[in-house]
Amino acid sequence: MDDQRKRTIIAEIENWRRNHLLPEHYCIFLLNLYTEGERPASPSSPVKQGKSGKEAVMTQSGSAWGKGNAADTGYAYVRREVSPVTGKMVMAWLLGALVIAGLILLAFHFNRFQTPMQIAIFACFALVFYILAFALRRSAPPLTHLFLGLCFVILVAGGIYIIQKLDGSVALILMYLGLLCVLLCASAFVFGFTYLLYCGMLGLALIYGVATTERVGEAYSWWKAELYWVPMACMLTGVGFMMHQANPKWAGVFAMCGLLCFFGAEIQSLYIPEAQRDLIQLLLFIKVFLASAFFFLTRGYWYAWLRL
Repeated sequence: MDDQRKRTIIAEIENWRRNHLLPEHYCIFLLNLYTEGERPASPSSPVKQGKSGKEAVMTQSGSAWGKGNAADTGYAYVRREVSPVTGKMVMAWLLGALVIAGLILLAFHFNRFQTPMQIAIFACFALVFYILAFALRRSAPPLTHLFLGLCFVILVAGGIYIIQKLDGSVALILMYLGLLCVLLCASAFVFGFTYLLYCGMLGLALIYGVATTERVGEAYSWWKAELYWVPMACMLTGVGFMMHQANPKWAGVFAMCGLLCFFGAEIQSLYIPEAQRDLIQLLLFIKVFLASAFFFLTRGYWYAWLRL
């Protein structure tokens, strides 16, 4: 094999090794094979240093890539020193243990508390999780998502539990959930997470559908059901298109929610006994065709919104 071809093959193997296209020991084996064990250690061999300067990548091999034997390969490993136990670490563990113990105690004795005390407990936990999510939104985004989820789960479950315990009506539950959806929408702009706006707006749409089902069912007609949903869908989609230049991040949320609300009348009609199923299917087919044509004609916007 001529030298030029051998150099090309060696360079390609080095590229595989740098980009992790093959396992490390395979690349070393191939390099030893094509260099006959005479190749010196590559300057691009990883030498990593941690924040404390005590982490290094150690290479265990024969001399100069296992000279004389292609089977003598190197293996990299990272040596980490265990952090010493500090007072802050002990306090963090103790605080975590106390919080877990307190949660277990509350879970076992929660029903013994009076209703105002239960409301205060739910409110305190939700507020603490929300504040933690806000405080960690830049330094620890995964914890922010976790705390936001815990906050709203507590608000939803705890609020419904308290309202049912006080013999509240369905209308009161819907009003409470509507306020939470508004809080979700506001939190989306505070934290910058689009999924919060999706949850808030779709939650409001579901509450709207539940609240208007009985009224739509009185003297039901398909055009009456469409009047409850199509104008709202057109309004949301229009807001999305108008916001495209100024803020495409939120514009996509409005447009997508508007497109989903476009099918709200048919979904709501499924829960109305007077609605004809054949007519619902026909309307769904027509709307799917119209939505597909609209999506195709405005695909430049949707590709940017959906990041396609």
